[in-house]
Amino acid sequence: MRITFRSQMERSTNEMLNTVTRAYTSTVSDPFDRGHEFGQAHSADIARTVAVYTEVFRHKAGGRQPDLTELGKLGMKAIEAWAPDLAEEITGMAEGARLPVTDLAAVNARTEILSYLGGVRESECSAVVLLGDDEDAPPVAVQTWDWMRQMAAGWLVWTIPFPDGRVTTTLTEYGVVGKIGVNSSGLGLLFTRLHHDDDGADGIGLPVHVAARRVLDECDSVTSAAYTLTTAPVTASSSLSLVSHGPGGNAAVTCELHPGGPGWTVPEDDGMLVHTNHFLDPRVVPSDPYPRLHPGTLIRRDQLRRGLRRHTAKPDAATVRKVMARHAGGVCHHTEPGHDDDHITLATVELDLKNGEVRATEGGPCGRRTW
Repeated sequence: MRITFRSQMERSTNEMLNTVTRAYTSTVSDPFDRGHEFGQAHSADIARTVAVYTEVFRHKAGGRQPDLTELGKLGMKAIEAWAPDLAEEITGMAEGARLPVTDLAAVNARTEILSYLGGVRESECSAVVLLGDDEDAPPVAVQTWDWMRQMAAGWLVWTIPFPDGRVTTTLTEYGVVGKIGVNSSGLGLLFTRLHHDDDGADGIGLPVHVAARRVLDECDSVTSAAYTLTTAPVTASSSLSLVSHGPGGNAAVTCELHPGGPGWTVPEDDGMLVHTNHFLDPRVVPSDPYPRLHPGTLIRRDQLRRGLRRHTAKPDAATVRKVMARHAGGVCHHTEPGHDDDHITLATVELDLKNGEVRATEGGPCGRRTW
């Protein structure tokens, strides 16, 4: 499968379409061999990911260098217990890239390590699912991926075939096993960061990125994915919005992973499910410190809900992108290099549930990028 990335760059009054290919399809199915092949093919990119996060962790720790070997060991232990095939894949990837396996475990556990180290909580991502009224038509699933500017070129779409014919396709960072994605059963997953009072309190648990990838690899419906995630022993929070399309119709739910969780939220009566960076499950809301200090997450969600309210019956991705491109609420977020806020929209991602494809556009939904 060939995935195409489209990067729109402004030139005077005209917009030009610059097509860039940044995708990879595995050719082997054994977990260790698959990781080894990926590691060899992308050794320089993976090393850069490790270098970026090593510096990010140091900065987060106030200038001291955390013991990444120990933190990586803790992450790997959790991965081995809950997702042994992915532990094998990470081990192979490290060997292929000629890096310590603890380095790769640490970048897979970057959310958990950032939570453990504490400090400023970053604002990331807005996700939309629209189920629509026609059960025979696939739902629309689109999100922005907001993250640090240093990772602007640090991601790809990875297609992973399995011997039994299943295929997982995931947008992820080099060295990280998964994030946003879809599989050949018509199950998709959107991903946003959340924050809970207990994040990091129990050290390094199961990486949320590993949880996302295992769901895409093993589950064929929203229901099976939701039940799988109930067993995920996480120590950091994220929302995993699950959506599926198949002969039985359409379904969606957001799993709000958190220590002691998860929480859950279902679509509204019109089939709309919008998630930004705050908890929606009323049982968990009192433990969410984020909206008090970062009300932008509330503004973004409100902007999307109001903008899409008239488009829920027959949704289309172009309309979602158009609403996301409105800058007033910060869904489409980009600042010039050197700004204090260096978390920007690195990609706009659409899931094609019918065909099992990920469509990723560099930069925000407005077409701009600032790197």
